[in-house]
Amino acid sequence: MKWVEGKVVGQNEWSPGLYSLLVQAPILPFVAGQFTQIAVDQNDTKLFRPYSFLNAPHESNLEFYFTLVKNGQLTPLLANLSLGDKIWVAEKASGRFVLSEVPDAQILWLFATGTGLGVFLSLLKTNEPWLRFSHIVLVHSVRYSSELTHQLQIETWLEQYPKQFHWVPIVTRELSSSTLGMRLTDLLLTGRLEELTSLSLEMKSSQVMLCGNPSMVTETTALLQNRGLQLNKPKYPGHISVENYWKLS
Repeated sequence: MKWVEGKVVGQNEWSPGLYSLLVQAPILPFVAGQFTQIAVDQNDTKLFRPYSFLNAPHESNLEFYFTLVKNGQLTPLLANLSLGDKIWVAEKASGRFVLSEVPDAQILWLFATGTGLGVFLSLLKTNEPWLRFSHIVLVHSVRYSSELTHQLQIETWLEQYPKQFHWVPIVTRELSSSTLGMRLTDLLLTGRLEELTSLSLEMKSSQVMLCGNPSMVTETTALLQNRGLQLNKPKYPGHISVENYWKLS
């Protein structure tokens, strides 16, 4: 892996332990939906792990979205970085969780938990999804309402694409009048998600992308397969695309 030196140009703590880190680094061009490795120096070695880009490829600052793991190795160091500090970024991005791997459909369903939202923000900041899909449903499940981040960007899409964009926020550990309190899997089982969006999640019309907690990804994939949807594979196009690199650090 080839590393390039980057510089921290911003950091935002959205809620206790939930951060965005802004970085400038001379990386090679990437595709929305891909991930990279970021690293910090520690005891003559590099501590690193993969993170999806939250920014779009055309944006000058790289944005990485992470949750602090108090006993982790890397995230406490990331949380303590200051403006101007050095950080390492892999020169070349990786990953196939990109729209060129997703077949055409009428509806694009994006299901995220926690920081899994980031990769979908990167995708939606590009023109491709808005040109390819008649409806885009972004579902974001968090524990507390303070973890529903990047709301200005989401509100912009709601205003810009009022008939095309559907926003479904879920908060599971506190009551909120403006969000749903059911787990994502329960929304699917009961049909509540389709009722809210007035859309049908079915083979003939839908593509689904999943990113976040591995339990959510596994359980949701199983529910979708019960409806006949299949995983997308390089030689066998299906309906479900998943991102799996969850790791506590």
